[in-house]
Amino acid sequence: MNESDTEIIESTLRWMTEFVELPHPVFSDLPICPFAKKARLANQILFKIERFSALIQFDTDSTIMKSIHEFANSEFEIMVVINPDKTAITAPQTQELMDKLNTQISELGLLAFHTHPEEDFNIDGLYTRRMPYPGFTVQVNSKLKPASDALENTEYYKNWTAEQLKDFGIPRN
Repeated sequence: MNESDTEIIESTLRWMTEFVELPHPVFSDLPICPFAKKARLANQILFKIERFSALIQFDTDSTIMKSIHEFANSEFEIMVVINPDKTAITAPQTQELMDKLNTQISELGLLAFHTHPEEDFNIDGLYTRRMPYPGFTVQVNSKLKPASDALENTEYYKNWTAEQLKDFGIPRN
């Protein structure tokens, strides 16, 4: 890893510790992601610096798919893929790319969420996916469901719209 990769990861970690992990009133004073700090402190986050654009193909031999398979066969809970080129892809293109990627990785029991400095996704005006660089997180679906189920017993989702909850798979059937 070169110096610039280290700086990019450090910038992302600052965003996590100074934003994602902090309690916020929009989430009833729970952190934006109540599980990020635990995963970070346990060194359960795999960071990857990968250049990609809207034209990327997720072929089996692509660097990103190799990284995803490496993650799927690891002990890590979360993989964060960070594009070092902030202008390589727009926020809507990143979302479209994740739709394609999720189709491919669902068979591995994984789910990807997009992030982008200009992402419009917000909960009650709080833009939760505006990571300093374009990218995405990959998580194990079987671990996400119990975590989000536990949050249903709190006021965490009180400011989410019905459409946001539906898109996130809540309520569970």
